[in-house]
Amino acid sequence: MSCNIPGQGKDLGFGNWQTSVLTGMWIHSGYFVLSLYLKTTFVILLSTWVLAVNVALPRPKLYGKAIAHRDLDTRYANTKKKIVLIHNFYRARVNPPAKNMLEMTWHKGAQEAAQKWAGACQFLLHDKPIHRWVEDYGSCGQNIFVSNVEVDWMFVAKAWYMEHQNFTYGSPKNNLTIVGHYTQMVWYNSHRVGCGFKYCGKDAVNRPFFNYVCNYCPIGNNPKRLGRPYAVGKPCEKCQGHCRYKKLCTNSCSYADLWANCLDLNSTWHSWLCGDSGSAKHKACQATCKCPNSIR
Repeated sequence: MSCNIPGQGKDLGFGNWQTSVLTGMWIHSGYFVLSLYLKTTFVILLSTWVLAVNVALPRPKLYGKAIAHRDLDTRYANTKKKIVLIHNFYRARVNPPAKNMLEMTWHKGAQEAAQKWAGACQFLLHDKPIHRWVEDYGSCGQNIFVSNVEVDWMFVAKAWYMEHQNFTYGSPKNNLTIVGHYTQMVWYNSHRVGCGFKYCGKDAVNRPFFNYVCNYCPIGNNPKRLGRPYAVGKPCEKCQGHCRYKKLCTNSCSYADLWANCLDLNSTWHSWLCGDSGSAKHKACQATCKCPNSIR
């Protein structure tokens, strides 16, 4: 994890990955779905309901006009609730089990940033990290899903989560381009989510599409520990007395460290780092200074 966030439009908070962008595949039935994690693309052919990377995905129960617009619009409370519930459903069911998985809650700032970018209708592109910047958390992670037919948010989240079939916990060989949606969804301390949805008139190939964007704070997918998005152990082992559903921890921190070495600095020079709440160094290490007993 780097101390600062790169400023280019397709950069991650942890560095750069050069990956090619696949072209959308249109088939005779007219249905396709593209799912994107930052610099990577992920193609689902809805005619066969099989992912291009050999992850089976069942046909959604509802799609197209069968879905009410308000069920996709994240301005509505029920839609927000559904998105949070489905994320926590999957976070609580990781295998192997997690001992430090935080419960996810909605974040208005993350939602506003996600909605703004969804509304920009930039086909399979990400906004600059600075535009995903949320006060106290820094630049947030982002998953994108694009389709030419409306699908429910539950289907979108499931498509991202199904990448777990290609994920091996603890392996140094996990590929961000194949498991990046999944690992961001279940990153242990990414406990705030905000999403946006927009119908976009036409894309580069002159076809309309539906744009789904979710931002996650604090950002996950540290490349140095991609194979360990959480700590394995008995559920809630790291948060006794702060557990919900017997699976998810609730002792989260309302801040994120922006420097990679905050813990080291705190152990050596605590007073220097945390003594002055108005200093730049204190602001860069707010989680370490303000949340000593929280999962962060």
